[in-house]
Amino acid sequence: MTDEDDPLGGASEDHHDAVTAVAVSPDGQFGATCARSGEIRMWELRHGWLNSYVGGLQDGPVESAAFIGDAKRPTLLTAGPSASLWTVTAESLEWRRLPWDGGRLLTPADREAVLRQCGDLRWLGFFGTLYGRIKLDAPQALGRTGSGLIVVSDDGGRIGAWRRPSGETYGDADLVWAFGGGPDAADQRLTRCCDRGRLVVSSRRGQVVVLDAETGATVTAFAPPARPTAIAAHPDRPLVVLGGRDGSLSWWDASSGHCLGRVQAHDGRVRALALATGTDLVMSVSQDGTAALWRLHGRKPVGRFAPRTPVGPRELTRVAGTPDGRRWLIGGRGGQVHVLHWSGHAGLVPRRVGRPSWVMDGGDVETQLDNIRHHWDDGPASLAAVRELASGDLDAAWHGLAADALEDLIVNGADPAAREAAVIALAEIDRDKATTALYRMFARHDGHGSAGRLLAYFTGEEEPATDQLIESLPEIGNFFGVLTSATLGERGAAVVPAVHAALRAFPFPTRQDVDDWFGDESTKYRLMYVLIRVGPAAAPTTPTLLAVLEDEEIYRDTRHQAKVTLQSIGLPETVDTIAAEVRRRAELVVVGEADEADEDDEAEGLSLLLDVLVGMPAAALVASREIGPALEAVRRRFEDDDYEIRLADCIDEEMADWMIPTPPE
Repeated sequence: MTDEDDPLGGASEDHHDAVTAVAVSPDGQFGATCARSGEIRMWELRHGWLNSYVGGLQDGPVESAAFIGDAKRPTLLTAGPSASLWTVTAESLEWRRLPWDGGRLLTPADREAVLRQCGDLRWLGFFGTLYGRIKLDAPQALGRTGSGLIVVSDDGGRIGAWRRPSGETYGDADLVWAFGGGPDAADQRLTRCCDRGRLVVSSRRGQVVVLDAETGATVTAFAPPARPTAIAAHPDRPLVVLGGRDGSLSWWDASSGHCLGRVQAHDGRVRALALATGTDLVMSVSQDGTAALWRLHGRKPVGRFAPRTPVGPRELTRVAGTPDGRRWLIGGRGGQVHVLHWSGHAGLVPRRVGRPSWVMDGGDVETQLDNIRHHWDDGPASLAAVRELASGDLDAAWHGLAADALEDLIVNGADPAAREAAVIALAEIDRDKATTALYRMFARHDGHGSAGRLLAYFTGEEEPATDQLIESLPEIGNFFGVLTSATLGERGAAVVPAVHAALRAFPFPTRQDVDDWFGDESTKYRLMYVLIRVGPAAAPTTPTLLAVLEDEEIYRDTRHQAKVTLQSIGLPETVDTIAAEVRRRAELVVVGEADEADEDDEAEGLSLLLDVLVGMPAAALVASREIGPALEAVRRRFEDDDYEIRLADCIDEEMADWMIPTPPE
């Protein structure tokens, strides 16, 4: 504990890892700092004293924190890989892990407190799990609107608003509106709620868009002069504050998109911002190790804090304050924690000055990673950033952050050369994560020959024969498995006969009592991934894929891969083949009791086929001659509440949505 006569504290009380989240209770009595290690420290802010701390209970970095409840028994809500409630007592923290759907444990007032206080609002578990046809990668909830819409973002840069049927806790959610993806991909770190029902989104190319959260309509859009690196938004007013890569600070009207003022706030990029929502004060913290307190539209800071840092990283990364702007809590990359007080007559006064206790090798790695994150749409710049990162001896402490930044570039980067360089760098850090990133990259970016070039880099072999690549599939690991399969897929229709022959060489039905069963399933999976990459040219393999789909002894992931492959072929002729079989099975007539088991098997297979049709391209469904009679036969055969009828309804909805003409602009 800090000595009462030494309000500036000591290094022993600082975190031993980077601070990743901070929160301040509305009354200013308590503050919480959370570290990348999962450690949480509670501070008494009047004197800047450490009240209590706990470590080892979180599964990973704490990404968000907010105080809820009343002043008599303050409760801290934290989220990261898991969510927890921490009740503050006189000398300790009482801990409770929340389930994934922990939102049912929070009152409406608690949820409102979270939405008003949190920065990135990543609280999916507190708003109820979504079910339905949600095509998002790594969803993160932004919040719930007044009418009950659940606004969700994903790490692919898309945002969607979903509505669950009234009164159904676990009912399927329907998409109401969507935004982002492609050139308008939203940056999750720079998305905020604003003005009682508007959503402020900074795209990865630097433009800022304000959306109506209920309708998804664009209210305004503007392009700040410097690429945003930090954002704060007022929950009740149309006010947005942006911090830039160049150290600038700017204020914007969220209803009109007009700039209300701009200042050069710091020498380094702005890393975090916090608004005192009851005043006109905003605090900015920077890569240069300084913090500054500003009045909105002011030309000079009303207070500046520049702690001396003899050793360790100076960079300040997190800040939170009270609504009246009188108490501020700041965290840094070196684990340092600062407590500041402000008053009109005394200015900005430190109550505690922390010292970095965590020193990492590798020079300015954080800047390199930030360049990777912010240059994903600039090919030469992102390629240069990756090469600079890969050229150094990266300290193990940086591996997690570097892997996340590289994966984001691999999936979302605009330039093939930069994506390939990022794959090479990530494979050196985390081969499993690189494997996952490759699957996601190939799903998003077609062509360019990236798989072949990467395979040649890692193996040293140029243009290996198709038969040689197919023969290698059973013997290689997952990383080379995806590269080899994707390389074959890049060769197009020419490889289909050989891949088809290799797939047909396996026994159907599958035998689970053989020693190499799982290895065979992995090989089938990789062969079908080749066909997915080939697309419509793989149509001759349709009968074999249907046999795989209905093989009861096959591995569930292999069966799913057959379904995805049929959908990737996606031709009207493919729909015709499947729909004709659906119709045949739906029109079966039960002759006697001895045939009931056979009929059940046919019905199960019919459901599988309908499920394939649900994911078929709508254009192929509409062009099919067999789909209409097949759906009619299903409706004659089954009752209204049967699963097969619901699947048939989904297919009809897909076709109806596709046929609705787009209104002229």
